[in-house]
Order: sequence, then C-alpha cells, then structure tokens
Amino acid sequence: MAYAGASTPNVGSDTTNTLSRDVHVGVLEAFLRKTRFIDKLDTRSIDGGTGAQFIIEGKEDAVDAPTASYTAGTQVSVTAGTQDEIVINLDRPQYVARRIDRFDEAVANYDVISMQYRQIGSKLANVVDRKAAAAIEASSLATGLVGNGNGTVVVNTALPGGVAAGATAEALGDAITESIYAAVAAIRESDDDGEVYVALSPTNFSYLPQASKAVNTDFTSGNGGFDTGEIKMVGGAMVFDSNNVPATAGLVALAWTEQAAGVVKLWDIVAKGKRQEDFLDAMLITSYFSNGMAPLRANSAVSIKNV
Repeated sequence: MAYAGASTPNVGSDTTNTLSRDVHVGVLEAFLRKTRFIDKLDTRSIDGGTGAQFIIEGKEDAVDAPTASYTAGTQVSVTAGTQDEIVINLDRPQYVARRIDRFDEAVANYDVISMQYRQIGSKLANVVDRKAAAAIEASSLATGLVGNGNGTVVVNTALPGGVAAGATAEALGDAITESIYAAVAAIRESDDDGEVYVALSPTNFSYLPQASKAVNTDFTSGNGGFDTGEIKMVGGAMVFDSNNVPATAGLVALAWTEQAAGVVKLWDIVAKGKRQEDFLDAMLITSYFSNGMAPLRANSAVSIKNV
C-alpha cells in the first residue's frame, strides 16, 4: 500500500538535513497544550451506527399556565409537554500519518518515535478541542427549541479590543469580570443550574487577577489572585485559559454548561505504529479519531464579545 507525503517529518524547516538539535525533548514536552472544552460537554459514546440521540427538555415553570382548576364531573384538559430529540451524527474520521525513515531514526540524537507520538497526540487533541469550542460558540448563536430561549451574546465595548477598552490591565479585568457575571445570569435565568465554565485566551485571562474586584477579595485566598496569577472562579463560574477559543472577530470569551452542546464519540484518539518492509523498515505512525458535535440547549451557552 502506498502512502503519499514526506518520509522524514523529523527534519525541521530551520535546518538542512541534520538531526542533531539544540532543543531537548523535555522542552518540547513542556509546550504541549491541554484540552479544556471536550470534557465539559454532554457526551454519548457509541460502539457502532451513525450517531446518537440527545433529549432536551423545555423550560416548564416560567408561568403558571397550563395548570387549571378542576370542576367536578368534567374531563381533564390535556396539554403538551416540552421535549425534543436531537440526533448528532458522526463526522468522517480525521487522521494524521507520518513515516520516519529507519536510518534517520537511528542517527538522531533524541527519541524520534516518542516525539512523533507526542506531537501527533497533541495535534489531534487540540483539533478535537477546537471542534468542541466551535460547537459551544454555535450554540450561543442558535435559536432555542421546545420552549427554551435562544443563545446569548453579551456585548461590552469596554472589553479588550473594544472601542471603549480600558487603558489598564485592571480596567480590562474589571470589564471581563462584569461580562462574566452577565453571562452567568443569562444562563441561570434559563433555569440551567449546572456548572458554568468560562474560557478565555491566555492574554485575556491574565487581566482577571489584575482586576480590582477579583484581587481585593481574593488576593491570597484559595480562589487565586495577584500572587498566583490565577483566578479559579468568577461569579460562580469556573474560569480558565485556552489557546483553542475560536478566533471569531470580537469574541473574548465563551460561557456554557454541559447542556450547551453534545458530543457523539465512536473512537477516542488512537495512535499506532507499524514497520514497513518496503520502505526498509521505516516506521509508519497513524493516529485518528471519530466523533460528531453540535449545539443542544442554546440558552446554556453565551458568547462574550467586544462588538
């Protein structure tokens, strides 16, 4: 079986053909990014088939109707409930394949094979995480079903990048804090009392510990603060940074609960290596996954934007 593409992916673009580097494997490991979105969504694992069924329920208790007073000797009035079925189908499998020449592997001054596995695993994990983040954003922009509200967009021009953005890190942090409170309130008003998560880019997250409202009360407490450069919660929401926040114009943060989007998963990320005799025992590494993602309960997701 033929495989197209490069046969020595371990040769970098900043060198000629030498595999002797001044960069240590341990340094590369330190730059691996964590996945943050995928484990915070409603997930169904399947062994076969094309997708999975998700049931969402509408908001029933906003008004007293259609409760009714009963009159003796009369039939009861039957009313409709609010529930809906959403089927999320699998996308085609996604993969990465690399082949490492046996001679190049032998003369390298580091463990070429292990590095390839780590790089491929990190790459696909972040592909999956970006896909999950995109599903959350799509939910925040969607129209709700079965009596639920629509997704929410919180606009605050004082956020980083906005026309009224503050001139200091403290002002930017205060604007982000204010917007997170608004996002959490929007989710709570939809009767979703699940855990709320908020994701920001590392740069935007860095303004939170410098915000006057966060630091004044949490300077050295277990919630983090100026001393640690961390803030764990704001307005009842768990906050964290990620490089996988969608690069949508004006988007500063995403807020959501597990109900915002669904994941149907056939295969987790799988990586395999095989020696190829017809390439002088070169190592072929293939890694792949199969899943599908889509919005579920739109009013469980919020986009926080500066426009």
